[in-house]
Amino acid sequence: MEMNYSKKISIVIPTRNRAEYLGPCVRTCLMSNDKNLEVVVSNNFSVDDTEKVIRSIKDPRLKYVATDRDLSMRQNFEFALSHASGDYVIIIGDDDGVLANGLTTLRRLLNKYDPDVLLWRHITYLWPHKYEEPYDGLLKFRYRDFCGPIKKLDPKKILEGFCKGEIINYRDGANIYHGCISRRVINQIATRGGVYFQGQVPDVNTAISNLAHAQSLIWVRNPITIAGQGEKSNGAAMNASAAKRNEQQKIEQNFLELGVADPVEPEMNFQIRAISASTYANLLNVNRVHMNGTLEVDHEKWREIIINDMKRFPLEHRRWDLLDDFFCQKDPNYRSDSALLNLDQGVISTVDGSSGHKPKKYNSKKYGVGPEHLKTVETVARWLDRVTSPAYFPCEINMLAKVKQLFRMIGMMKNRAMLG
Repeated sequence: MEMNYSKKISIVIPTRNRAEYLGPCVRTCLMSNDKNLEVVVSNNFSVDDTEKVIRSIKDPRLKYVATDRDLSMRQNFEFALSHASGDYVIIIGDDDGVLANGLTTLRRLLNKYDPDVLLWRHITYLWPHKYEEPYDGLLKFRYRDFCGPIKKLDPKKILEGFCKGEIINYRDGANIYHGCISRRVINQIATRGGVYFQGQVPDVNTAISNLAHAQSLIWVRNPITIAGQGEKSNGAAMNASAAKRNEQQKIEQNFLELGVADPVEPEMNFQIRAISASTYANLLNVNRVHMNGTLEVDHEKWREIIINDMKRFPLEHRRWDLLDDFFCQKDPNYRSDSALLNLDQGVISTVDGSSGHKPKKYNSKKYGVGPEHLKTVETVARWLDRVTSPAYFPCEINMLAKVKQLFRMIGMMKNRAMLG
């Protein structure tokens, strides 16, 4: 069956001073032979080889734009989006990647269902680290991540779940970051709020705002993108302990300084490290701007969620005083709580200042992923596309989906065996 390419897909990559990641990222986007695809790279006033890297990649589907001054993350996302022309838009980071087979699956689903939002199972790639493990890189995935039925979800019920504090992870919302959003939803949000990105943490903000306007949402258990993380990633810098390297401190400081210059007021004090606090703040903002205050948000439940989240951070990042002020600002019925302000009395930190939590270990080798495949997100994407060929087309019928899943997993194991 001939593929329908009538809908244009834009992959947007905002970037700043990470040229060593950017080249492999862009090349993964262009591995697909999709005929109606554009890849927009927005250079936020980088002082490294970012422009040189992009100029070296020759593909008519690649579009390069650059800012004329330093912008905040939110502003660069908005600037990048303004240069995208697709009917559907995906935003990824400059250390992330795209799977060619995944894009084929995505286009088939867009053609069949024309949803407002399409989301997928995430897989994570840690770039090789210089100063700590994983030195060789790490790919977190399982065979069953690449096969399964689609799910048709109700965006309004998901939004209601956030309000009740039953859904608390912003990644369970409708994110344009590693998600695919229709132009009609983007336009509705921008019309109502003046710009599309209305919070200084763009992925958290859009995960909630898209739910307020979307009428249809499809989730598929088949990755389309690879979530990458290197030592220069914003998330790694913001959540590192007090012993973090000087380079990471500069990344964090730069993020905060540019945020102050952004005309959009921060939704919270970013010295409060709990991402749940940002989710709560954006939920309240979306309720005010897009829902006319009609949503009933369980403030007490969210305070409990945020406090428990903060307890997992190193002691130097547990700013209970700032959190107390934050609760006072967001909920008119909240009164300053002395018990919250003294929550860490008597708590002894571990040697490195962390909570002592040990991350879950993954063994990429058992799936045949060797160091040669883990060098960059490009080598990872090429290996995964060979293993997951041919492109998958999931179905809604659960029993049939399970049969397809079984044959799919067998096929992936055969592909991997052939690769050696």
